[in-house]
Amino acid sequence: MNRQRLATLALLVILSTTVVACGSESTSVAPPTRITSTAAPVPAPTLNLTPTSAPPLPASSSTFAYPVFQPTGNRLAPGSGLATGFIEEITTKDIELGGTPTWITGASTPEGDVWVVALDDGSTKSYLIPIGAQPIPLDIQSAYLKPDQPPVLAITGNTVSLATTPANASPNSVPVHLAGQRTAYIDNLQRLTVLEPDGSLWQPDVKVLPDSRLVQLNDNQILALADPSSRHPYSTLGDELEATTVVVLTVGVNEVSTIYNSDEAVIESIAPLLADVDGDQTTDVALTISNDTHTWSVVVSTSGQGVLAQSEPTDRLLGWRQIIAVGPLGPNNETQLAEVLHPDGQGSLLFMQQQDNQLRVAASLEGYRSHEFGSRNLEQAVAADIDRDGHTEVILPTLDRQNIAGVRHSPQGAVEVWRRSMGGTLATNIAVLQRPDGTLSLAAANKQGSLRIWQ
Repeated sequence: MNRQRLATLALLVILSTTVVACGSESTSVAPPTRITSTAAPVPAPTLNLTPTSAPPLPASSSTFAYPVFQPTGNRLAPGSGLATGFIEEITTKDIELGGTPTWITGASTPEGDVWVVALDDGSTKSYLIPIGAQPIPLDIQSAYLKPDQPPVLAITGNTVSLATTPANASPNSVPVHLAGQRTAYIDNLQRLTVLEPDGSLWQPDVKVLPDSRLVQLNDNQILALADPSSRHPYSTLGDELEATTVVVLTVGVNEVSTIYNSDEAVIESIAPLLADVDGDQTTDVALTISNDTHTWSVVVSTSGQGVLAQSEPTDRLLGWRQIIAVGPLGPNNETQLAEVLHPDGQGSLLFMQQQDNQLRVAASLEGYRSHEFGSRNLEQAVAADIDRDGHTEVILPTLDRQNIAGVRHSPQGAVEVWRRSMGGTLATNIAVLQRPDGTLSLAAANKQGSLRIWQ
């Protein structure tokens, strides 16, 4: 068996953890380990790869890893610290990709971490990185995506593969896999579509945002942004269309209901974020709302009760606001909402806490840019305890996008607790995966074509 065949066999694993999207970087005493994607040795064939030409995997027997940590859209990763040490101490691993990266997805396996990187031409690069060892290229020649399409990994038993998507899916659509072996996605004619296990399609009579990313409320329900409008054409996220409603799709019974309408304003995002913001053990929806002059954040009930809390509006002409994550972000692990105000420019990270029907700023820190104007990539920030101090920090790019930093809401206010070089300008999502022991790994790639990893 030749080396290429052995490498092709090197990706079938028992995956017993959830996979996430986030990334980080680290300077260290030792220089980065720089690997070219063709020079690393090939390991013994302890893993296998299911070809991407295989039919879609049944949702009932598979789990899926996306370039966002949770299918709810909440960019919050549990776990703590890195396997080989603290973020302040470790040596980075750099891999030259030979192209321009766009997206990263990772999975933890018994043999090590597996990272799949999508390039701007739709090709992919894959690597196995045993803990404390050098990256090993995995040859997935048949793995091809539409340009700018994020890679999704499917895990079935001992098998990890690049998940297939329906042939008529929009390149901006990431399918959501639901109970009963159903798959929900947006097709290339901008229709919300459910693929039934018998191959039939159900398309409800609702017009969705063409580039909306579906998020999962539970095994049978998804949320989507719908009823697009161009009445406030900002083009922040790649076009002049913004949604005006949030709809809940219930598969099986094939029902659609509207839980929020922005009236004369618009929803300035491509996906809602689902989390329990007010601590009542029920899931809420966090949204960014804009009109012709102002932008603000709202928390909406998933049961159709309307707006539960709202922030003070700010000047929309200075830029929009991006909601990052909801979780135990306060000094005493209080539930807070993290967002970046004006993420395309002189951005400020805000920690928001609900008080009655208000979202109030509990702490803030200037100097971060979590989004590039016109990009649909909203995954360049994440929340996780990377420095192993028992507190969750928000991880996001600095203003020059040459570094990523960890910012925590401490008793003294918002404090940057670490900062690490990207080795170039951030190009992809910031990705994080969690291992069965709770440790994390971070990955991000730059426009210069280098993937940087911290274990």
